[in-house]
Amino acid sequence: MKITLDNNCLISLDNDDEDSSIIRQIVGLQISKKAQVFVPAIAASENKQGNKQYANFREFEEFLRKIGCDDCHALDPLAYADVTYLNHCVLDPSELEEPIHRILFPRIPFKYADYRRFCGIVPNENVLDRKWRNAKCDVLAMWCHIHYGNDAFITNDRNFHKVTKKPRLIGLGAKEILRPREVLNKFLYNHSTY
Repeated sequence: MKITLDNNCLISLDNDDEDSSIIRQIVGLQISKKAQVFVPAIAASENKQGNKQYANFREFEEFLRKIGCDDCHALDPLAYADVTYLNHCVLDPSELEEPIHRILFPRIPFKYADYRRFCGIVPNENVLDRKWRNAKCDVLAMWCHIHYGNDAFITNDRNFHKVTKKPRLIGLGAKEILRPREVLNKFLYNHSTY
């Protein structure tokens, strides 16, 4: 079984919130070799607490060590200037990315130039609008999950679980989109399905 943890799972571990013990059990599957657990490298591009960015990818790797995810495999996303980290992304023309975007964020233009025009944002070469960047990170996390053929995408982000979106993402190849608690019920206790 191949499990993808989204950035919200990493935040739960860092905050030691109510789902953190379940997520630690999921990460433990990687350590015990009962499953493979992956973290999309695009999580390094999401805003961390305090609305700050990681200075470099090594700083993100230190964060993964701190929260106990250093044994998890990384999934490299599509390359995007000012979003992804060099040497932790792939140049791969993909017809999958835009349909994922249209499902998750139908009101946000796919291309940044279109988004700037739509929102009336004056171009700034050094800073991408936070809303568009966060949407792109979510899209690329799902892209990683589907592109690399993983089985279960784990997230508490309600956007992925909406009845208007979840079935369509599964139709694109997401297989399963589950909350952390659902993983234990669906896969760990009934793991004969895989």
